[in-house]
Amino acid sequence: MTSPWSEGQVASVAPDAGSLAAAGKLSAAWSETGSNGNALWGLCQGSGKSPYRSVVDLSGPAYNCSCPSRKFPCKHTLGLLLIWSQGRVPEPSEPPPFAADWLSRRAGRAAVPAAAATKTAGVKATERRAERVAAGLDELDLWLTDQIRGGLGAADISPAAFDAIAARMVDAQAPGVASALRRLPIVVATRADWPDRLLREYARLHLLVVAHRRLSELPEPLQASVRSHVGYPVATDSVRSEPGVRDRWMVLGMQTTEEKRLFTRKVWLIGRDHGRRAILLDFAHGSANFSTEVPPLGSLVDAALHFYPGAAPLRARFGDTHDTAEPFTTVAPSDIDTALDHFAAAVGADPWVRSWPALLTGVTPAIDDGHWFLVDAQGRALPLSGDDPVLWRLLGMSGGRPVTVFGEWTSESLVPVSVFDRGDVYPLGAGTPSAAAAGSRR
Repeated sequence: MTSPWSEGQVASVAPDAGSLAAAGKLSAAWSETGSNGNALWGLCQGSGKSPYRSVVDLSGPAYNCSCPSRKFPCKHTLGLLLIWSQGRVPEPSEPPPFAADWLSRRAGRAAVPAAAATKTAGVKATERRAERVAAGLDELDLWLTDQIRGGLGAADISPAAFDAIAARMVDAQAPGVASALRRLPIVVATRADWPDRLLREYARLHLLVVAHRRLSELPEPLQASVRSHVGYPVATDSVRSEPGVRDRWMVLGMQTTEEKRLFTRKVWLIGRDHGRRAILLDFAHGSANFSTEVPPLGSLVDAALHFYPGAAPLRARFGDTHDTAEPFTTVAPSDIDTALDHFAAAVGADPWVRSWPALLTGVTPAIDDGHWFLVDAQGRALPLSGDDPVLWRLLGMSGGRPVTVFGEWTSESLVPVSVFDRGDVYPLGAGTPSAAAAGSRR
């Protein structure tokens, strides 16, 4: 039985970005879909009279569709994988004749026992992907070298140029690198010191290319970090097999964002007993209907978290929950030095870490000559950044007095996410107290 893939895993098998975008538009075109845990099937209505018949053998994976497309997998099989990742494919069910026939012919062609064939196919698929990624990263390194050799002043730093190399990384099945490249136009457009910043981003990408070339020489946790930043998918089952970290987890931040109809939900947690940081990431295509439930903002839950492997593990999934969630009304003191030490430790373990959760107690928001800061009791100031409405809301909620601020430290500034004040957690994006904190307290 194969667990539903994430949106990122589906993106990793797409032949190009255009096919993935087209697949997302087919959400309402499906009928007679089903899965038996090892395969998917369904009918997708196209422009013709008869719907296209799509089947996915998850053990390969392998794909089959009655459409005439030469792309592999086609947009229809990608669309089937997308709705499966969203939990919209019924299972378990029996395959219809067209799916059963193709699956049985595949099984009949196997010359080795099924278990050995699955293992062999998996190894070959992994090797093919690694070769494809390596070739793409070599091309990226040449591009970076050309950018530096010619000088940033003469280089094409238009959004179209960055999008072109990012699309090549998607083709090379390195979506993590593609995302990093697509963020670069923001650096150029919004920062006066963009040449310095852009050069640092290029150096970070070059370091990732070199690390991928020498992957086998790295410690296993750092190998996992490199794979993660490149964009290799991680199976949910493998994450859940990691030892659980039990604590009383405080939900201190929650945000949902949308880009090109892909909704991303971030939930930040801090362990009340041991202080460990964690983030839960969920994705949904088309609407913000996420497949997993999370405790509300401002709540505390006794649970085990299973962390994704890495040198500085932060992303996690919920495991066993040992009690119902309840509000919390206090947090332990945490100063600027503690937040910076946590970030330094994370970057020391994983040099591609871009931000780290930070909790600061007893700090006062302030603005000076258009620049925002958080000032502690000793007069030390930490830069703030973010959308103006969020920063003004933070200032208004503080009323000029010290509050507790939770956000992400980026090495240059703190991006505020929420405020904890008088026992309530206030999300800065919405400006209202959390549902948990607004209820009864214990």
